[in-house]
Amino acid sequence: MNDALPPDDARLRGLTHRLRHHFERFGYRGIDTPILENLDLFLRKSGEEIAARMYSFTHWNRKLCLRPELTASVMRAYVSQLRDRPLPVRVHYAGPTFRYEKPQRGRYRQFTQVGIECIGGEGPSADAEVLAAACGAVAQIGLRNSRLVVGHLGVVLQLLEQLGIDEHGQNLILGNMEALARRGADPDEVVPRVLALMGVGSTVAQEDRTVDEADEEPASLLPSLLSEFGSEGAAHVASDLLARANLVLEGGSRTPEEIVSRLVSKAGRLDPTDNVSRAVDFIVQLQRLAGPPSEAFERIAALLAEHNLDPGPLREIERALSLLPSYGVEHPDVVVDLSLGRGLRFYTGLVFELHATAVGGVSSQIGGGGRYDDLVRSLGGHDAIPACGFSFGLERLKLALEAEGAELEGDRPLDVVVAPIEEGDEPLAVQAATRLRADGLDVEVDLRRRGVKANLRHADREGIPYVVIVGERERQAGQPLLRDMRSRSEQAVDLDRLVQVVRAGR
Repeated sequence: MNDALPPDDARLRGLTHRLRHHFERFGYRGIDTPILENLDLFLRKSGEEIAARMYSFTHWNRKLCLRPELTASVMRAYVSQLRDRPLPVRVHYAGPTFRYEKPQRGRYRQFTQVGIECIGGEGPSADAEVLAAACGAVAQIGLRNSRLVVGHLGVVLQLLEQLGIDEHGQNLILGNMEALARRGADPDEVVPRVLALMGVGSTVAQEDRTVDEADEEPASLLPSLLSEFGSEGAAHVASDLLARANLVLEGGSRTPEEIVSRLVSKAGRLDPTDNVSRAVDFIVQLQRLAGPPSEAFERIAALLAEHNLDPGPLREIERALSLLPSYGVEHPDVVVDLSLGRGLRFYTGLVFELHATAVGGVSSQIGGGGRYDDLVRSLGGHDAIPACGFSFGLERLKLALEAEGAELEGDRPLDVVVAPIEEGDEPLAVQAATRLRADGLDVEVDLRRRGVKANLRHADREGIPYVVIVGERERQAGQPLLRDMRSRSEQAVDLDRLVQVVRAGR
């Protein structure tokens, strides 16, 4: 279990407060959504990688899960409750999310996302605002070394459509972009894996398939049914057989009718092996062309021309980056990489990641986001609403700051420790502490009555600048003894002047 102990809890809360305060300067307002969500919300668009790592369960016939990310929850809240608001709707959020990951430094099964969503923000102008808010937040909290990686899914989607790959195949290839571009996966292994998930070949490992994919093994008799009865008749025969066998298809995001329809569709289509190989090769080429904008734009434009692809997505990145200096963002380390996929199925346009690059040149992703123009309609909205957003991984952000030696809010010591010597000294001691707290100071009262020496040692060890001592003499005089731990000086102070004297010495 990843407990947040003192002072880490204060550091994380302090970071959250500073980030959300920064987002409010851009006009974003807070939103909070439940940790528990309907499973279907995330099966629709989160992508295979996240779907396979969700904590899900059935309770009273309801399929539920712990939210694996916050964008889908925020968009559900928009579709159900915020659609009457004028666009764009700008919201910021912070909260725990859950994924069954392999535990390692900076990667936990429960982690905190802090981010924003700009719902109704269209095109490079909105993309630039979100990029500026993200880069500005990094500067605001004092992280000195970071890299901005910017991509655009529009280029790969264009090629996949040009190759005639259907939506399911597109999603599978997009889901493997991260493995190809970031984790150095071998294309010769990725191609058969994608084909197997599309129902061509059988090399996919059983444990790597989702419930939907496992339900969709190709049936060798379907081509014959298609030839004899056509697609509609074949679907009717397959559905009738399932019903007569009393077989129940559940556990996935699709209805039995949708699964049968896709089985029939797959049985009747052409072998996609060559097109999948071309798509994977194209993604690998994009990754090799990544680099600073001054170099990458020209190289990528040449590749797009070679494949007769519209350079519009490249121009959108160029336009968004060109606006950053106007926001006061002069990010020195920007990489344009059109093989960036983010692993989430709902992205449709510009995507980006922020990486901390502090110690020893080791890069650690601290946040990311992008454009998702189809998500509102996928979640039941009547119209397609353009939207974009991003989030930080709070725990990773804290580790990156600590690696740079940054001082975080939780490192601030208490202002005063108040030490009653005997039980009868407690009323005056508590009065002194209450007055100091009322003036905004952090004050600790010694509840164990450890004595003067032990309290002075405690203050020295913890860096607490003042100790207020209340013994018999101070109680009778009504004047606590104030000790300045830095100068080692002491003075008796009237209760009415105590706050003033402490404030003057800080």
